[in-house]
Amino acid sequence: MAAEEEVSGKMNTFTRKFGFSITTLLPVLLMSATSPMAQAQESDPKIYSCKQCVKYTGWRGYFDFGLDYVTDDSLRFGDYRGLEEEGFTAALDGEAHYRDLEGKYFDLYMSNLALESREIDMRGGKQGRYEIRAGWQGIPKYRGYGTQTPFLGVGGDNLTLPADWVYASTTDEMTALQDSLVPAELKLERKIFDAGVTMMAGGNWTFNVDYQRQDKEGTRSMGGGLFNSSLLPAPVNFTTNIFDVSMGWAGRRGQVEVAYMASSFENKYASLTWRNPFSSRSVNYYLQSALEPDNNFYQLSISGAFAFTPRIRLSGQASTGRATQNDAFLAYTLNPDYADLALPRTSLKGKLDTSSFNLTGKLFAKLNNRLSFTARGKFDERDNNTPIEIYTPIKLDILPGNARFNRPYSYEREQYSADLRFRAHQSIRLSAGAGQKNMDRTFQAIERSEETTYWGDIKINPSYSSQFRLKMESSSRDISDYLQPFENPLMRKFNQADRDRERIVAEFDFMPTESLGINVSYFKAESEYTESQIGLQDSIEDSYTVNLNYAVGKKFNLYAFVTREDINSELLNATSVSAPPWRAQTSDEIDTNGFGLSAHVSDKTSLGLDIVNSESKGEILVQTDDEDPFSPLRTKLTNARLHFDHEINERWGYKLYAEYETYKSKDWALDGMGVDAIGSVLTFGELPLNYSIWYFRVQASYRF
Repeated sequence: MAAEEEVSGKMNTFTRKFGFSITTLLPVLLMSATSPMAQAQESDPKIYSCKQCVKYTGWRGYFDFGLDYVTDDSLRFGDYRGLEEEGFTAALDGEAHYRDLEGKYFDLYMSNLALESREIDMRGGKQGRYEIRAGWQGIPKYRGYGTQTPFLGVGGDNLTLPADWVYASTTDEMTALQDSLVPAELKLERKIFDAGVTMMAGGNWTFNVDYQRQDKEGTRSMGGGLFNSSLLPAPVNFTTNIFDVSMGWAGRRGQVEVAYMASSFENKYASLTWRNPFSSRSVNYYLQSALEPDNNFYQLSISGAFAFTPRIRLSGQASTGRATQNDAFLAYTLNPDYADLALPRTSLKGKLDTSSFNLTGKLFAKLNNRLSFTARGKFDERDNNTPIEIYTPIKLDILPGNARFNRPYSYEREQYSADLRFRAHQSIRLSAGAGQKNMDRTFQAIERSEETTYWGDIKINPSYSSQFRLKMESSSRDISDYLQPFENPLMRKFNQADRDRERIVAEFDFMPTESLGINVSYFKAESEYTESQIGLQDSIEDSYTVNLNYAVGKKFNLYAFVTREDINSELLNATSVSAPPWRAQTSDEIDTNGFGLSAHVSDKTSLGLDIVNSESKGEILVQTDDEDPFSPLRTKLTNARLHFDHEINERWGYKLYAEYETYKSKDWALDGMGVDAIGSVLTFGELPLNYSIWYFRVQASYRF
């Protein structure tokens, strides 16, 4: 499977679209706007009750053009939006649609065409016969704020230092450091292109072919070093290709689909080499680390459903896949003292087989008019067939460590659940269920875990205008004998430890009048790790939300909400196997509230206002004899948005948009910390976020 986390597998084939460059779009828009057929249509055609009927013929759409203005530079505000720099940019958006009486159609969507966050999506075809689609999207992401580095060659795989660099054992002795610092923009930009075709044959068969390419470029943070370490701007130059083909059949009582997916991940850079900025022996002047390796993933799947009777339905899915990785190994170290230390093989020859079988999938049976039964089953297997060899790591690029085997993790997972739903009364519905999850692992801290869950749910409608729901859940996880970990024999990983968990969810909906709606919800979860002497001991999470909606006549709508969330946990740890444990407690409080309104002032004018405030506080208390408590972590965000739309006539209108955002934070890990604040670590000197930004957009709107 592709190493890049963001690649999430195959996308829904019916959402793939069609797109091309703005130089191609403008002639289409101009021609369509002036065509006799387009001008002959009403500006607001009536919406028929038949949703599949053609509501208009010819071309329709709009094109918005104007200016964006941002009052200050801010990477955080520009995250995903592409508005990180102060100044003006073009504001270009639009849509175009075509329909005819023969069922041919075309849909085009464009947004933020002048920004790095631009998106173009298009689809076209003939109803019931075929569809062609393609799309393009840009996603900018910023990872660091105020980051600096003395390294040269940022963006490549070889980092050097200035000629006058002063090497020292600690950062405060590097006298050339401050004069050598340059901005290190930790920015990632993802570009996504996708295209696809759907063909429908005989009314029952559907064929889909989809392709997606993702290019991701920029720099990210990576750490490395000897006894002293450095944060490095590592290069990112990834390409991921995903090919997906499927064939499906649908009938009156069932459907089936067979699909094949292939994914390949390529990294332009196999490794990163950097000059050690700290004093060292000549054999450790240069250090090296491997980067994400190229890899491939293939999967074949079949899914289907069948209704035996109107009351009994069975669905299921089965898939099998294989992931491979065979990039050449780097040497153990660049240290020439170990140049003759041979690796056991030249490459990993990694091979991972996966399978997933919903053997019964989902079985739904309506036993009578009041009672229904649902059962689910799933089996997953991860069979890691990577060869096992003995490797001799070189600790800190200085001394050889103990020889050890690589550990290709595998597992088998079984999941079963069943539930009953009963309508006890016209206004009362009861539900209850149980689930079992068993997992067998190899080359991990435990061999087997078993988790059992029970839950119950009640819904009551005291009146036509109110509803109350209460759900309670209890689960218990038991594990086999814990294999002795390398760090501490008493330590337990929280996801592989005995645990008891209780959850409760309560919701109340009330409409005292036709125009006023009230929703109140509460959630609480408590977890206890009963057998963990070292590790996470317990955690408690609870939250509540109040939502209000009020309609003033038919033209105005008001809303407001308040949310509070508290997360608390306690853990034990120890500095060594023989040392007494120390206790740590964490507490996070998050308060969010907001209100807004939307109004149709007239048939041609609308406006909206949204204001959101969010404030968080995080505390970490470590109970030791010689440690001062950490300062609280704090963030505060306020965002306000105002938009105003007005139609001058059937063709022309204008749109006004204003947004204000302020963000303040306090972080003890960043406040007052420069690149040399830690003597043994050369950092980026990242700054906490503090900014206030105004963003304005003015656009003229042309409709055709």
